[in-house]
Amino acid sequence: MFAGRYLWWMLIAVAIFLFFSMCFDYVTWAIVAISGCAEIAGSCGPIVITMSGAIKPAGIGLAGAIMVLCTFARLRYLSVNWLWAAVVLVWFSASAAFPGILAGGWTGQLRPEMVLESLPVAFLFVTVFCSYLVIAFEEGKTVPFGQWAWLRAVIWIAAGYGVLAAIAETAGFGALPARMLGMPWIASAIAELQPRLAAILDLGTGSMLPAYAVLAVLVAALLASLPPREVARLAAPFMLRGTRH
Repeated sequence: MFAGRYLWWMLIAVAIFLFFSMCFDYVTWAIVAISGCAEIAGSCGPIVITMSGAIKPAGIGLAGAIMVLCTFARLRYLSVNWLWAAVVLVWFSASAAFPGILAGGWTGQLRPEMVLESLPVAFLFVTVFCSYLVIAFEEGKTVPFGQWAWLRAVIWIAAGYGVLAAIAETAGFGALPARMLGMPWIASAIAELQPRLAAILDLGTGSMLPAYAVLAVLVAALLASLPPREVARLAAPFMLRGTRH
């Protein structure tokens, strides 16, 4: 998947998320009003439960699935190391609950301090990484993640830290792999490891400052992987050129 199409589908996924998180309740209200169920006591319950309890979460999940699959397709198109797919999957999994919290802002139930408290570092890592993938590497001589081995090592180390931080801060992270693999002990093992892993990653400070510092290193390394002479060309409206392929 080339850069223009990747950006297009990511924007489509964002639009789907915004629709289901902010506008779908109005659709539910309209269906309830049209059905006339209010005339019979208790008959609106099944409609509301189906719309808000099944269709709305499914729509938000669809947006997330599009983002994950498109990112995998983009990584495959760029022929990068397949381990990046695992890294991205961990980041997406660890930050999956955060967009749902943001959706509460439309109903006035979200406060700025709540956003800061619930902001997972994995969400920041995956946002930076997906933004980097939007660059049209295929239309120039720039190699994803740079041509220097030391720079690639820095990027890998920062990304590895981000993966460990995502695992450490996400409660119940091991539930999904345990269920998929049919090995319940995985969930308990990860749960026991998380406090010790968090203590190591935050250097005993109990804060997220080390994680933010590593995130800054990742951003700097990704920017350094772009040669100055290529930055202007890569920043051009590549999507218009890419859509002609």
